[in-house]
Amino acid sequence: MKYAFIFFSLLYAGFPAFSSEFNPEPAVKDGIPAGSEFYLVTSTDRDFMGKLENVSDIAYDQGRTRLIRLKIPYEDLSPELKAGLKRTERGEAHNYRVSLKTGELPKPEVQRLVSGVSAESIMKYAGKLVYAGKRSSSQLDVKKGSGNKLAMDAVEEAFKSLGYAVEKNCYRDRKCDKECNISGLKSSGSPEAGIILIIAHLDSVGHENAGADDNASGVGGLLEMARVLAGFKSDHELLFVASNGEETGIAGGYAYVKKLKASGTLGRVKYVINMDMISWNKDGIVELETDKEFLEHADWVGVQAYLYTKLKPYVASPAWGSDHVPFLEEGIPTYLSIEHWETHSPCYHQTCDQMEGLAWDYAAEIVKLNLAVIAGKTKLEI
Repeated sequence: MKYAFIFFSLLYAGFPAFSSEFNPEPAVKDGIPAGSEFYLVTSTDRDFMGKLENVSDIAYDQGRTRLIRLKIPYEDLSPELKAGLKRTERGEAHNYRVSLKTGELPKPEVQRLVSGVSAESIMKYAGKLVYAGKRSSSQLDVKKGSGNKLAMDAVEEAFKSLGYAVEKNCYRDRKCDKECNISGLKSSGSPEAGIILIIAHLDSVGHENAGADDNASGVGGLLEMARVLAGFKSDHELLFVASNGEETGIAGGYAYVKKLKASGTLGRVKYVINMDMISWNKDGIVELETDKEFLEHADWVGVQAYLYTKLKPYVASPAWGSDHVPFLEEGIPTYLSIEHWETHSPCYHQTCDQMEGLAWDYAAEIVKLNLAVIAGKTKLEI
């Protein structure tokens, strides 16, 4: 009989200030021996979790990282449970606070760049999505001009007003409107230039005038980054993508990777930044989630948080559940910037995920961090 281990990757406040990895030999519980297979849980659905709980014991639980021991063989799981699991190696779980290297000082030009971020601007961008109505991609099957379609239109208009070259990547025909990613490109002038891609999903789980933190806040941050960078020239192309269908299997993220492959430009993508749920704050922590291959990159990102923001950076791996995953699977240095999951919004995926009570100053700090990362990886000029 085989027993399996399952990961969720999160972290929590009060975790040690230095690197800590998952102990690959957890204590035996209820007489169940340690096994050799590990899996990443890629669903937070309550019904899914309830069913999983019936066939497993928790062996490790730290923020977004939850280790579970199966009571039954993996082969005996239902197709639904199997679909929410991904095989993971033993050494892939990491949870730690980034430490600041002594002697590093902020650069004045980066400080000037991030000083242009406006919390009010992020809130206004986010509000346009929230008040569009029901933004689940399934609404595109319900009626013309659904909340999802209005959100796509709002993002397209914002990119155009900022002077970006706008493109619709429509990857699925729905009954009433097409399901599309909306991108805005700032060209470097060179067809061979590297690309830095910034992504945030515009869809929600579909409650009326909700989905403010998840993820109108991320799109607000995306558009604010585009606004601040609109007046700069770069030696890299800056590609901003408001993805669709994230709440239905990261559909838009995978579709966009497919598009980049087909056009032959995926190899030019040097770095990817994902913003998902950036406006609920209790402790000033930002989580930087990636895979083990890019922990060093995430550490560097964490140092930028110390230098240019008020945030407390933590790194977590492995990655799951948002638009950073398709790019990591292609071997591209990518991280998710997200609010501290241990204290994340109590209105996650609920009707109460409204604009009121969100921390837009905190969202602005995350935007500053991601701008500092771009400044550190490109040459920006006015």
